[in-house]
Amino acid sequence: MATGLTVPDAPPRPDSAAQPTARRRRRLTHPAGITVLSVIGFVLLFAIVWIGVRGFLAQRALNDAVPAAERVTSAVGSGDLATAGRAADELRQRTGDAAALTSDPIWMTAEGVPWIGPNLTAVRTAAAASNTVAARVVKPLVAAGGAIDLRGLAVTNGHMELAPLVAAQPTVAKAATAFAAARASVASIDTGALVNPVAGGIDRLHGVLDKAAPSVQALGNAVRLLPSMLGAGGPRDYLLVAQNPAELRSTGGLIGAVALIHADGGAVSLQRQSAGTAIGPWEAPVADVPLATQGLYGPLVGRYLQDANLTPDFPLAAATAARMWTTAYGGSVDGVITVDPVVLSGLLKATGPVTLPSGDRLTSSNAVKLLLSDVYRRYAEPAQQDAFFASAATAVFDRMSAGGVDGKKLLSAFAAAGQSRRVLIWSAHGSDQKVLAGTTLAGALPRSNLSSAGIGVYFNDATGSKMDYYLGSSVAAGSAVCRADGKPSTVVSVTLTNRAPADAGASLPRYVTGGGTYGVTPGNIRTRVAVYGPSGGLLAATQSDGADYATVAGVDTSRPVSLFTVELAPGQSKTVSVQFLNVSQTAANLDVVTTPTLPGDGSTPDVGAQKAVAPIVVQCSSVVK
Repeated sequence: MATGLTVPDAPPRPDSAAQPTARRRRRLTHPAGITVLSVIGFVLLFAIVWIGVRGFLAQRALNDAVPAAERVTSAVGSGDLATAGRAADELRQRTGDAAALTSDPIWMTAEGVPWIGPNLTAVRTAAAASNTVAARVVKPLVAAGGAIDLRGLAVTNGHMELAPLVAAQPTVAKAATAFAAARASVASIDTGALVNPVAGGIDRLHGVLDKAAPSVQALGNAVRLLPSMLGAGGPRDYLLVAQNPAELRSTGGLIGAVALIHADGGAVSLQRQSAGTAIGPWEAPVADVPLATQGLYGPLVGRYLQDANLTPDFPLAAATAARMWTTAYGGSVDGVITVDPVVLSGLLKATGPVTLPSGDRLTSSNAVKLLLSDVYRRYAEPAQQDAFFASAATAVFDRMSAGGVDGKKLLSAFAAAGQSRRVLIWSAHGSDQKVLAGTTLAGALPRSNLSSAGIGVYFNDATGSKMDYYLGSSVAAGSAVCRADGKPSTVVSVTLTNRAPADAGASLPRYVTGGGTYGVTPGNIRTRVAVYGPSGGLLAATQSDGADYATVAGVDTSRPVSLFTVELAPGQSKTVSVQFLNVSQTAANLDVVTTPTLPGDGSTPDVGAQKAVAPIVVQCSSVVK
């Protein structure tokens, strides 16, 4: 019904879809929102610039540290400790700057940001590790350089000053601990999550620390061991055992001569010498030799000194030799040290040539040939040979004891010989042996862990002569996962070559060829090879030319062993391959140890040269599963 009143039209309602957009637009254009976003943006921009600038400065500081590190190394090597000290200060300053630039709150907060965070953490960790090495390793060691300068460690008039080494022990121990911590922190970085430039830098730093680790360890071990072994805490007596690689034994060679070295308060003297043949044999073993060892190498290990090192387990062989000496001569033995003519050639580089009573001039270049070949042509009687060997040992010992020998060169030669396993050391003192156990000097059987299989390849002469002067040998090894259960299979290939002249049976002395005494045709070389597999593993096969090869299968301290014999006429070669199943390993990595041998061609190997182990690409189709 009309009322006469007019109602105005309602304003149109805005479209429902457009309404939220309008509201968002009004919120976004609110002055407070603009302020907040501006602040956030400014903070983010500031943080990015801050981190970028500090990262650039840290990178520059680390780059500048490299020349300083090189100057430290060069100065220490030349004995210029003043220059080394200044370079160490600069190195510490540069790495300290890098560490400070990468450890502020803004940097560490940004480490929580996805993707970029792990890269920042890696850079900070690397800078901190570098600073640790500079400040807590390099600087203290350089400062203590006067006390541990290798030049001051030479024996003078039969005496070595031990007090500086003893004083340096706490500093060196702290430095070694700091280095191990820095190295572990870098090793813990997962480079798979990093951008390439950062990952590459971490890998390089890791490589530098890995390269330096043996030197740091060697210094720490030397400072810990030398004082006690040289009688700082009371007299010590050691057997110095000369191994003859012309007649191989697992640890390096037949024990041809033995000397008793006495050390007391740093004074070192040669007490007694004996030919290996003058000690024993005995009707029954004079030492405790495990049944497993006797099963592989026979009962002579505990009865004949020359056979004590048929076993590659040097701590066992050394303890056996020590017991044989005390049984023959009484007294006590605190340790056993092995050397061979290759080690002698290295020492002669430090001492210079020596003149023997025979008139021969013994040098680094002729020692191996003179002592392992020429002597047998010159002297037919073993007693004459032994006298010549004793005169050579005495001449070199007297030269080293007289003084004037560069201690650095002397210890470098010993260190190189230790790396090549030509110098082995066993101590009857538990604290010393614990330190040795972590080094190549210990001569222990190879160790295995979850990621790596320890493999050993050892040679024992079975000709009964000195023909191994002409034996060439090579070892190759590889591992691959060929089974559904993921357990790796390892293949070890051993190649032996008789490099003696074709007329060796007639042209070489009977003492060298053996003259057929043990059933070996003169000129031939018969070798027993023991290949040790990883702890807990299984021996799968021993083959040559695609066929099974005769072997004695055994176990030595939980390690599977293949023991086989190879006989070669001059010019002949033979390759035998051994397969193992790595039961306890989850990766295909290998660590292979071998008997140190001669090249077989009459040349002198470098004292530090280790037998190269060639890689094998394992074909799963040829593996016994």
